[in-house]
Formats: sequence, C-alpha cells, structure tokens
Amino acid sequence: MHVAQLRLTDFRNYESETAELSPTVNLIIGANAQGKTNLLEAVHCLGGLGSPRAPDSALVRDGAERAVLHGRVVRDERRIRVDLELRPGRGARALLNGAPLPGTRSLGEVVVTVFFGPDDLLVVKGSPEGRRRFIDDLVVKLRPARYALRREWERVLKQRNALLKTARRAEARGVNETLEVWDDAFCRAGAALTAARLASLALLAPYVAKRYEAVAGGGRLELSYASEWLEPAPSDGALQRLGAIDEASIQGVLANRVRELRVREIERGMSLIGPQRDDLVVRLASGGGSGPLLDARVYASQGDQRTSALALKLAEHDLLTETLGMSPVLLLDDVFSELDGARRRWLADTVRDMGQTVFTSAEPGTLEGTDPDRIIAVRAGRLEAHG
Repeated sequence: MHVAQLRLTDFRNYESETAELSPTVNLIIGANAQGKTNLLEAVHCLGGLGSPRAPDSALVRDGAERAVLHGRVVRDERRIRVDLELRPGRGARALLNGAPLPGTRSLGEVVVTVFFGPDDLLVVKGSPEGRRRFIDDLVVKLRPARYALRREWERVLKQRNALLKTARRAEARGVNETLEVWDDAFCRAGAALTAARLASLALLAPYVAKRYEAVAGGGRLELSYASEWLEPAPSDGALQRLGAIDEASIQGVLANRVRELRVREIERGMSLIGPQRDDLVVRLASGGGSGPLLDARVYASQGDQRTSALALKLAEHDLLTETLGMSPVLLLDDVFSELDGARRRWLADTVRDMGQTVFTSAEPGTLEGTDPDRIIAVRAGRLEAHG
C-alpha cells in the first residue's frame, strides 16, 4: 500500500498544494517552520486517526473554515480515492471513492501509517499517558473494529467518574444501585481493553527485541505491562503466552478490586483502579544483553531512550506488515538528525525494505546514504518536486 498523491486545501499552512509521492523513499526537505511536518501529518490523517500531535481544530489554516485532504491510494493494485474534510466544531467527514463513510475511523481499513518524530521519545521517557496511547493506537490499527471498544471504555470511564463525584454528596439517593450498574459496565469494558492491549503487546514484543538489537548494535530490550490490579503484572515472557490472556479472568480480578476500593473511590470521586492507570514498561539490558534489565525511563541515557523509541516504532511497522499483509506508510519526522552516523546509515538501508517511507530533514548533511527516489522541497507552505 502507498499514497500516490496528496492534495491539501487550507490544511495547516498549505492553501492549495499537491504532492506526488514515490511508492518507495521520499524526502521532504526545507528549513524549520516551513511545513515539512505538516505534510507528514496530512498523510497520517488519511488513516482516520487524526493528527499525531494536535487536535483537528489546529489543522485548519488560519482564516479558513475547513481543511480538505484528497488522497489517491494504491492498495493491492486497486486505486482508491480518499477525501477527508475537517470542520472545527462540526466534526470530520470522509468519502471513499466518492461514497460517504459512517465515520473517519473507517479510513483505518484503507490507509495505515506509522509516525515517528522527536516527540515520540516521550513514549519511553514521558508520562504513562503517552505509552497507553501508543498501546491503544496499536490495538486499533491491528483490528480497526476495536475502535468501538476503545470508545466504549472512554464513555464508561467518563460516566462512572461523574457518578462517583455525585456519590460524595450526602443527599444523593439510590446512587449505590446506579453505581453497581456502571461498575459492571466498567469491568466488562476495562477487561476487554486490557485483554486487547496484552494480546497486542504479546505480538509486538519479539519484533521490538529484534529491532532494538539491530539498531543499537547489541543489548536487550523487553516489554512488560505494569498494573496495580493485575497480579502478577504480565512480564515480557508472560506476554508471549497468548493463551494465558483470559478476558473473563481479567474481568473477575477487576471486579474484585473495584469492590474493595468502593469507599475510597467515593471519597476521592474518581476511579482509582483499571486500565486508565496502567503502563507499558520498557527495560534495557546493557553489556551485550547480559546485564540486568533496568527501566529505560529512569536509567537509560537519552541516546538509548531514542533508540528504544525508534525500535518500538519500527517494530510496530513490522507487526502491522505481518498481520495486515501489507506495509504501512512509514513517516519519519526529522529522525536522521537525531542519530549518529552509524545509526543513520543503518536506518537508511533499513527503510529501503519497508515499503513507502516519507521522511523530513532540515539538514541535508545528515542524509548520507539515504538516496531518496523523490525529493520535495517545502518553503512557506509551497511544494516543489525535485525528482
């Protein structure tokens, strides 16, 4: 699968521009703040997951009422037209070959992307929220129908938290009976999301380990799922035993913990347990992999954290390629400038075998060995092709 053409109207700083893309390696080059990342962002939006770095309201050019993206996508020899309209305050609309879709998330069955930029370093060293988002995005990309599960969990969590705040008031009547209903929905949706997370991480773990060893030139990376209510929390080894992930058992464990914490949750007015508080832990072992496994967020150098984050994204691409039977579009935002010479050369060789890649750079001197098939220069929201 690849995006052959992208037309942008009133998107970010683009008034009206068209980009013709190669099915292999594309370089977007230009000075800072000219619109390079915005172009990658537009390709990502074609997959229906929105922007990887901003709400839809920030994607509309200043002074315009809406932004429109038109994509021509080639998938399994089929040519597919994708049209996406972003309307602040009114939602988004999507067309597939001219036919309206029930929602933009349906685009995820047509266009799949993997985005990696400087902010993705936070997947390793940032807050648990970013790592949960990484896991949950992967859950949906592997099986787009799971988006409904994710939305249901968000709805139930919001409603239950609102009810818990109400329960703190002495005059509230019948709130416990209502809370029991929401407890049941909370545990069902929470267990389903947790099981999907664990299954997705179990698939991802071996790919991450392989990619980290390759890009780092040695060492060992392992993933584990950190949870206050799953005991013991699934480690890297347990994650690989897919048969051990039992949704009914997870629901039972969560229900027991919810009952134990009922009084404290009413006192605090919020849900104190569940997948909204879980985390993904990345552990690294030095010394050729023979050293102890240490939490990369706390103990790894910034270089090792960057390498770990890159390994996670490349592994996501590997897993999606294997599972979906096609290569997602790989979007790399200013990644080469963050790597040393050896890792730049390694990445340049690697992306040659990963389908369509679109990467940006403001520093041509960092691009040794990349040899792109299409170069597009960006200046103040205008595009100029050079090959």
